Amino acid sequence: MTLLWFVVWFICDLIGDREALTFDPVNWWAGFFLFAVAVDLSRPHGMKRRR
Repeated sequence: MTLLWFVVWFICDLIGDREALTFDPVNWWAGFFLFAVAVDLSRPHGMKRRR
């Protein structure tokens, strides 16, 4: 998910205006980045183990 976010951000940064990632206050690019990292980090906890 984080890799997908990076690809989308990179393409949008090349095609559109330059958009910096700001965390104070959080802009929407940084917000989606934090969401993508949270999804990636929570993935092992959400998967069920098969025996």
